Amino acid sequence: GPTSGPTSGPTSDPTSGPTSPPTTAPVTPIIVPSLPDVPNSPDPYALSDLVDSAGSQGDPHFKTWRNEHFEYHGQCDLVLAKDPKFAEGLGLDVQIRTKLVRFWSYIKSAAIRIGNDVFEVEGDAAGTVELRYWMNMEFQGPLETIGGFPVIFNSRDNGTNKKIIQIDLSSKYPGAMIEIQVWKEFVKV
Repeated sequence: GPTSGPTSGPTSDPTSGPTSPPTTAPVTPIIVPSLPDVPNSPDPYALSDLVDSAGSQGDPHFKTWRNEHFEYHGQCDLVLAKDPKFAEGLGLDVQIRTKLVRFWSYIKSAAIRIGNDVFEVEGDAAGTVELRYWMNMEFQGPLETIGGFPVIFNSRDNGTNKKIIQIDLSSKYPGAMIEIQVWKEFVKV
């Protein structure tokens, strides 16, 4: 049957068969003190405090909508932005993947979902002229729009081979865009 209290530790020999099921006696609940109320904080969606550009640099430096700067040197997938209500419910997800190299990391790839369309782009250490991207899981698939928003390809071939992709959001959000830059293996959103 059940023991009258906790046992002193593991036994030297295993039991010869299954142990008894738990007792049906009532258990005294543990009372956990409640947490204090969180003081009122500024409205996280107050537009007056927001900057017009936020995002990431290739060597993971980040700038928030509140103009805060930070760095993260690790390897993982990160969500930069998520808005299920974007464009009247179409939805938006912006994610990046970092890669660790010795004592630092960089943004290796980015994925942007608007509606049912997913655009992924990856840096290329060789710095080739051809952009490595996938549209709806098809390598270099047709890419004129993402979720109905036009996509503009630019290239600054002044010896740097930097590639720039812009998603023009101005049909719903005047003057707004998502810009992705690729230079060698580094991706910036």
